[in-house]
Amino acid sequence: MKILIAEDEPISNLWLKTLLTKWGYEVISTRDGCEAWKVLSSDEPPGIAILDWEMPEMKGIEVCEKARKELLNTNTYIILLTGRDLDEDVAKGLEAGADDFIKKPFTNEELREKLSSGKKKLKL
Repeated sequence: MKILIAEDEPISNLWLKTLLTKWGYEVISTRDGCEAWKVLSSDEPPGIAILDWEMPEMKGIEVCEKARKELLNTNTYIILLTGRDLDEDVAKGLEAGADDFIKKPFTNEELREKLSSGKKKLKL
């Protein structure tokens, strides 16, 4: 399965890419929201996207919102990656169209479970 990572912090980006590749995913790695948008709006969007909330050019939440408004025929499962933990931030992300959240810092097991949930939803 193809998965998009949009994370501007180089070490986190590399760590995610390495881990997801090890788990058998085909990884597309980007470092800002504009690059992520190009991938999501392509002819073959990924099944899952992990978007960091705070990124240059366009924030992950903005990419999510734009995808849900403009890409009506896509089923990409979108996970927002964030250091935010306020209830209103979670609500804001869900209103923007996120399917799930991962709060930093997180464990490999938590990430694996979130991806498993996403794959199950995509199969439905």
